[in-house]
Amino acid sequence: MLRYAVLLSSLILSACSGYLGRAVTDVPFKVDGGRTVMLPMTSAGALPGENDLYKIEVAGVNAQLAPGQPDQSTLTWVFSALIKKSVPIESVTVEHVAENGDLLPLVDDRAVSLKAQSWLGRSVPQPVTQEAVPWLYHSGNSSFLFKFTIRVVGEPPSVIYQPSLINHQVKTIYLDAIGNKKSR
Repeated sequence: MLRYAVLLSSLILSACSGYLGRAVTDVPFKVDGGRTVMLPMTSAGALPGENDLYKIEVAGVNAQLAPGQPDQSTLTWVFSALIKKSVPIESVTVEHVAENGDLLPLVDDRAVSLKAQSWLGRSVPQPVTQEAVPWLYHSGNSSFLFKFTIRVVGEPPSVIYQPSLINHQVKTIYLDAIGNKKSR
């Protein structure tokens, strides 16, 4: 009986891959060029994209909210990548990959500076209006895909795709903070 329980436990553990206590599943994303890539996600969001040289640390939003004034409130996309090896970074670009694979440039840093081996970039702030950020006003979670392209002098560019999930609760907090009760 004990042997059966150990075998069953081993089978269960090998069937479930996890990250910080959550089940991980591969989710398909359409990327530029029309192909589909599978990226690991949990119910709480994406796992950090990573290769031998770089690890994505942040792909999310920062909000500056003015109560009752969505046009005076802003959302800024914030990105960070850990540079694992000391290499001369020429540029870092971050693009939003639309559902159809189209690319929307958000950050184009050609004067890269690192702090504690991390690069930090920000998009241009957008007003928290339904016209500028319609996804915020839709119920449910919103997922995004970003394409990080890191160029090192004399090397081919390195591309990492990073999903980002903004959950419904966060969206509700932002809308409540500006006094907007639409689309809950």
